[in-house]
Amino acid sequence: MKHIFRIFTIGAILLFSPQIAIAEGECDKYKTSYDRTYCFAKLFIESDNELNTVYKDLRKVIKTHAREQLTLVQREWMEYRDDICQPVAGTINVDCNYRLNRDRTEYLRDRLRECRAGTCRDDKIGQKSWE
Repeated sequence: MKHIFRIFTIGAILLFSPQIAIAEGECDKYKTSYDRTYCFAKLFIESDNELNTVYKDLRKVIKTHAREQLTLVQREWMEYRDDICQPVAGTINVDCNYRLNRDRTEYLRDRLRECRAGTCRDDKIGQKSWE
């Protein structure tokens, strides 16, 4: 039921938003509001899943102190994302969430690569990459 509510909420945002940024052009080919909404919702959900996977993988390879810092910074980032991408309480700007999730995932993926290469930097892991 939550997913249906999300899709309808997303649809309302897309229908009433004066400017809709197309997420990587993936949804350009769809002409109906339903199909575009479904496409955006799918991109958002996939980006959220990928972000969670990279976050968990990074947590596995860092030390306890860095893990605590990562948790704190990730919570702050989620508040930031929610503030930016929820223009009206109870709504979600799917394209915004997709873009911010993608950017955060890339930042965390870079940290994961560094740690796996043996050049893990705690200061980067605890940094607010969105400021």
